[in-house]
Order: sequence, then structure tokens, then C-alpha cells
Amino acid sequence: MRLSIVFLIIALGSNVVEASELAKIDDVVITTDSFASALKALGPQGEMVAANPELRKRFLDHVINSQLVARKAKAEGFDKDPAFQARLADVTAQLLAGEYMDRLVEKKSSEKEIKAWFEQNQILFSTKEIRAMHILCEDESTALKALEEVKKSPKDFEKIAKKYSKDKTIDLGFFGHGRMAAEFENAAFATPKNNVYDKPVKTTFGWHIIKVTDIKGDKPVKYDAIKVEVTKKYRQKVQEDFIHEIREKSKIAINEQHLKEIKLP
Repeated sequence: MRLSIVFLIIALGSNVVEASELAKIDDVVITTDSFASALKALGPQGEMVAANPELRKRFLDHVINSQLVARKAKAEGFDKDPAFQARLADVTAQLLAGEYMDRLVEKKSSEKEIKAWFEQNQILFSTKEIRAMHILCEDESTALKALEEVKKSPKDFEKIAKKYSKDKTIDLGFFGHGRMAAEFENAAFATPKNNVYDKPVKTTFGWHIIKVTDIKGDKPVKYDAIKVEVTKKYRQKVQEDFIHEIREKSKIAINEQHLKEIKLP
């Protein structure tokens, strides 16, 4: 979808030469820059086309064909059609948002900023995994009773769990960061092996008594070894933070009922 719109924008507005001429259709110029933009819209496939002279030629022919069809459509007034205008406005907004976001992220993604963020968030890239058991209770008072019994007899954790837990899965196995509810995860990762967290932990599921039974993969992660992954997550965070910021400053109303019932093609 984005690719065809790039062709269309080239066709509708590339009469002025701002870069070296790559091709010319009567008085309309296809510049190197506009051709490169169309290739960029292809994503990874565009890199393959750019590296192959034969594919470049075929792709340029495709651009020329799109120019010719678009010019014919414009001559017949198709560009003034309300349905087309609505679609063009929508896709233009998507292109504008995409290009703006790309530049925003690039501007805020210096090596220094990425590395500083990594130093503050190394836990996100840790290979450390925890194995834990839990007792899940409906309310805090029940959880406190269970915890009291566990403290008196730590070796009987499973037996006590069967008595109090509403979750029959006592042993949760190994899990890394991002797998559990944040409150549960924070408590589990702060607990030494063969120890019970010192108080009940509340999540959306209820109140948990947590015992860590094993720990593995607790080796420091070096930035240079996972630089690509760190950069990807950092750039994603920049986007998410920006979207959250502008949504917070806007009044957004969604007709949920209509969204459910609307008939779409």
C-alpha cells in the first residue's frame, strides 16, 4: 500500500528537478531522490533491488508505468474524486507520521543515549532466570496466614500451598524478565535461592507467597555483545514514550459499541 502511494506522489508532484535526472517522461522528471524513496518504501526488498542492476531497471520501468497511469488518471480528473481524496488523505497521514517518527527516533538515538539507557536498564537484557513456587490467595489476610505457616516450616511450602492456594500450579518453573506480572517478577528476582519473599505480593490475580527454588544464567551482559538488540528496544521505547506523551495531551473518544457493530468490507 505504501509503495503504490509513493509512486503516486512522485507522479503528481515531481515536475521540478531537485536532484540528478534518472529518467524523463515528456516534461516529468524521475530524480535519483524520488527513485531512492520508492526503493526505501519496499523495506528489505528494496535493498535487494538496489543491489541488482537488472532489478533496478525493472523497478524503474514499474515507476515509469505508474507515472503514465497516474498522469492519465489526473488528466481525467480522477484525482478530484471524493473517494480518492479521502484515501489519499488517510495514506498521506500515514506516510507523514511514519517519516516524522523515523526522524524523531533517529534524532534521539545517539550512541551515547542508547548506551546510557542500557546501563540503567541492564535487567531487561539479563539472561538470568528464576524458578519459583507460589501460593495464590484471594485476599491479604489469607496470604498472611499462609506466610506465617511457611515461615514456621519452610520445607512444607508445597503442603501449605495445597491448603491455601487457589492456583493448583504451585511450581511455576523457570522464567525470565517480562514473563510475569511486574510486581511478582520484582519480588521473585529480589529473592535469594531457597528463600521466601518476606511479604505477600499483590497482582491482578490475587495475593502471592513466593519461594525461589533455583536461579540460572546470572551472568553480566556486555553492551557490545547485544548492541543491535539494545538499539532496537531503545528505539521502540522512544516511539512508545512519544506516542504516550501526545495521546496524554489529546482528547480521544472512541465509540466502542459502534466499533464492535460496524460492518466492514
